[in-house]
Amino acid sequence: MIKKQRTIPLRVQILRAMKRRIRPNHEKYEDLLMELGIKEAGIYGEQALDYYLKLLPETDTPYYILHDLRLPYRDTHFQIDTLILFSNFFLLLEVKYLRGTLYFDPKNNQLIQEVEDKPLKALQDPILQVSNQCSKLTSWLKQKNIPNAPCEKLVVLTNPKVIVKVLSSPSIVEKHVIKSPALSERVIPLDKKNPTHYYDKKTLNRISRLLIKEHTPLHSSPIKKYKVKPSDILTGVFCPHCSPLEVMERIHGKWKCPKCLLLSADAHIQTLTEYALLISTEITMSELKRFLRIDHTHVIRLILRKMKLPGSGNTKSRTYNLTPLLTKT
Repeated sequence: MIKKQRTIPLRVQILRAMKRRIRPNHEKYEDLLMELGIKEAGIYGEQALDYYLKLLPETDTPYYILHDLRLPYRDTHFQIDTLILFSNFFLLLEVKYLRGTLYFDPKNNQLIQEVEDKPLKALQDPILQVSNQCSKLTSWLKQKNIPNAPCEKLVVLTNPKVIVKVLSSPSIVEKHVIKSPALSERVIPLDKKNPTHYYDKKTLNRISRLLIKEHTPLHSSPIKKYKVKPSDILTGVFCPHCSPLEVMERIHGKWKCPKCLLLSADAHIQTLTEYALLISTEITMSELKRFLRIDHTHVIRLILRKMKLPGSGNTKSRTYNLTPLLTKT
């Protein structure tokens, strides 16, 4: 049973909005596209694992799956891609979607990636990563006075075309690195290896609730990093179908694309979501008119009435809260 679903990190939502709202000739545009590409590959890889999680063998006691956890640890935090709580052990999955040929080198705590026509790239050792996560989770549970079950860990490679080679410590790589189709068959020996059951269903539920309660999303904005000023952010309601982006016009209560003639009743929702991500979660009537490119106040009021956004202040200085538009992380 999935207790915590995957979410799109706030930083990725902001990067996606920046990609749409910043001109391609911006000095940092290519850099933000590169970061977005890396993060979206990670998201794609994690989603590619979902099919194989459904194939996990049934157990007498239910097991619980929690995705995208970020937990407090001392004066910092640690992150877990996927955590599976079994009654007899915990399983941490470090999920990687990587291309090319991967050279695992546990002896030197590194992973080397070779992609055609590109220089070799040294990456953080995912085996060490997931081992550190196990240690921190064990300490975290101890702090919460929760009996510790054994912590098992796997690095899961979700790109079926990736080639794996080993430079050192082959037994460590064989033990901890798998491709996603092997997940189910790897869980069976882990279950046999850990015959003692530490938790009943009630305790597993309690641990799951505590993990979700302690989850602390990372709210880091790339706006400053990429030197994006408010004047760099394009205004207008963009057509969801046209590329390059086409600004729609408000005609008879709907948005119409002058290029493909698409009609939409709610294209402004995406626009205001991007405003909330890039500029502010509070917006005034004058800012609404400017950003949606609408001249008439009564049209804005009609849109606001339908969206039912919470507002505060008197008529002239009234602000509207766009937070309900944002995807929770």
